[in-house]
Amino acid sequence: MIDVSLAFVRQVLEQYLVTNCGQDTGIVVLNNVVDASGNIPQKNHNKIVITLVNLEFETNKQFYGGMRSDGEQFSRVNPALFFNLDILLSASFDTYTEALKLLTASIGFFQENYNFNRENSPLLPYGMSALKFEIENSPSSQTHNLWTALGAKYLPSIIYKIRHVAVQSGQVKSTDSAVINTSGNAKP
Repeated sequence: MIDVSLAFVRQVLEQYLVTNCGQDTGIVVLNNVVDASGNIPQKNHNKIVITLVNLEFETNKQFYGGMRSDGEQFSRVNPALFFNLDILLSASFDTYTEALKLLTASIGFFQENYNFNRENSPLLPYGMSALKFEIENSPSSQTHNLWTALGAKYLPSIIYKIRHVAVQSGQVKSTDSAVINTSGNAKP
C-alpha cells in the first residue's frame, strides 16, 4: 500500500497542477532525488519530485480488524500494520522562480486537501480508508542533514507526513462459518 498511496498522491497532485496551473501532464514524478551514482535523474528535470524519506511504524496498537465477512463465512487475518510516511516534495526546475511557483502551488494543494477519504475522494484506491497530510517542521540543521544523507544539493522543498497508511497481506489464517439460524427456548 505504500507504493499505491504514493502513486495516488502523485496522480492527484499532478491533476491539480495541470488543471489549476496550466502545467503539462507528467509535471509530478515519484522518484529518488538522485540516482545510485549520485546524479540527478533526467526524469526529475523540470518536475515536482515526490520522494519517500522516512517510514515510521505507527506505535498505537491496532486491535480492530482481523475479521472479514465473505458471505456465509468469516475469515481471520492478522490486523493491518499502520505506517506514517514522510515524503519530500522538491521542485527540480531550471528556473528558480518556476520552482518556487510550483512548490507554492503544491503546498496550496495540500492545504486545500489535507485529508483524503471515501467521502471526499471516491477514487481513493481499494484498501485505503484515508490519507491525512501534515507539514513536518524541520529546523535548518535537520534539513541540511537530510539533503546531505540524500547525497543531493538543496532544492526548494517541503516535507509532509502522511498518517496511517495500512499494510496488510490479507493472508487468511482460519475460517469460521457464519451463524445462519438460531433456535432455542429461554427458560427462567
